[in-house]
Amino acid sequence: MTIDGMYEILFIVTMSLLALITFAYLVRTILGPHFTDRILAANSISTVIILIISVLAVYLKESYIVDVALIYASLGFITVIILCKSRLQIHHRDRDDDFKNLKKGLDKHD
Repeated sequence: MTIDGMYEILFIVTMSLLALITFAYLVRTILGPHFTDRILAANSISTVIILIISVLAVYLKESYIVDVALIYASLGFITVIILCKSRLQIHHRDRDDDFKNLKKGLDKHD
């Protein structure tokens, strides 16, 4: 077996293991009991996919594929920020409603 054959096997095994890790994170994203668990799992999926794309770029010896990984990294980062911001807005709206209800309850007792 040549060194190129061993590298090919290494790249294929690496990409397969990263794919299995991605599916494990996908299960965590779906079943995560908390919003933060889901966000972290989704961000981890993005990171592992970037790794898969990078390994694929080395395996195929095509440098332009790394540009795709960089674009994917940017999109993953923006997605997590948008999801967190929308979740915080919902949280603050619910908290303001709770304060209003608490104030109404206190005003009734006076």
